[in-house]
Amino acid sequence: MEKKKVPIEKDVDIEFEYKVYMFYDFIKKNIKLVVSGVVILFLIIATYFYYRHSQEVLLNNSSVALYKIQKAFSSKKFDEAQKLINQFKEKYPDSPFIKVAIAHEILIKKEKNSIKPEELNKLQVRINSKQINAGLTEFRAYLYYKNKDYSKAVGITQNIDQRYYNYISALTLKGFSLKHLGKEKEYRNTFNQVFQLSKYDYFKLLAKENM
Repeated sequence: MEKKKVPIEKDVDIEFEYKVYMFYDFIKKNIKLVVSGVVILFLIIATYFYYRHSQEVLLNNSSVALYKIQKAFSSKKFDEAQKLINQFKEKYPDSPFIKVAIAHEILIKKEKNSIKPEELNKLQVRINSKQINAGLTEFRAYLYYKNKDYSKAVGITQNIDQRYYNYISALTLKGFSLKHLGKEKEYRNTFNQVFQLSKYDYFKLLAKENM
């Protein structure tokens, strides 16, 4: 007697059904592990969205605070601006706008003629742009020059080379510092470099007068 064949529908994917049953069986055997995984995944997602929300709040609030600082500074209300900066540093130390607040603090001290070269380090460590840092480095050297600390001014300008936009102006500052130190050969060579490399007549004329 011929055995009856089990009827199989043409569209049934046996391999797929087998995989589904295997997966279902795995879940039953590892239900605690699966639930833990789902909970962890949920917590990760929740943490991510909370972080995104908190960052948006931080940016919004700190941007408003920065606007108040800029407004006070523009109106030359420096004491009020400094008070707002102190509040900003206390409330929003992790805001990306903190570097702008510190820059305003330095500008206020510059306006009051009370800035110290070391204070520029507070801003430089927060800035990733090498070009901007080169400008701040030159300004720091200028402050030492202004304070008649010519040796430090020379040392700092050595950190600015031809990769940076302000190389010529930094080289000029170095030349004047060397001149004040009485190093004739060195300052003449430095001004000769300025004369040879500068594209601008202003620096060429300064160099020519001091060669």
